[in-house]
Amino acid sequence: MNNKVKVVQYGTGKMSVYTMRYVYEKGAEIVGAIDINPNVIGKDIGEIMGTEKKGVIVSSVENAREVLSSLHPDICIVTTMSLLSDVEEALKTCAELGINAITTCEEAFYSYNSNPVLTEEIDKLAKENHCTIVGFRRRS
Repeated sequence: MNNKVKVVQYGTGKMSVYTMRYVYEKGAEIVGAIDINPNVIGKDIGEIMGTEKKGVIVSSVENAREVLSSLHPDICIVTTMSLLSDVEEALKTCAELGINAITTCEEAFYSYNSNPVLTEEIDKLAKENHCTIVGFRRRS
């Protein structure tokens, strides 16, 4: 029986090298990867990480919903951009599909202060679909 946490890596740039290595170091498993960059689409994530091939090929962001819904990951790690509006589509897709997500998006740390409307939208979707989008902090 495989009890490993299944992860999809959304964004395979510089930051993802660290998050993907951490996933493996902690005993979880990357089951999918998504990116917008045509230079990495179709590559094995091991090539991006600088390790042996992992058997996980980077898919195009255009197929993100299909990838996420077919793989049913436990979590999605979103390491793409710095503004909430830039990661909106990724986080909303995860929330709509009931997938827990975490993001390195700097604005998400206190997004209720900088973008309360979008934060509420994403938070509401997550609650409706029984998942959590980590990175949000409510105002005190």
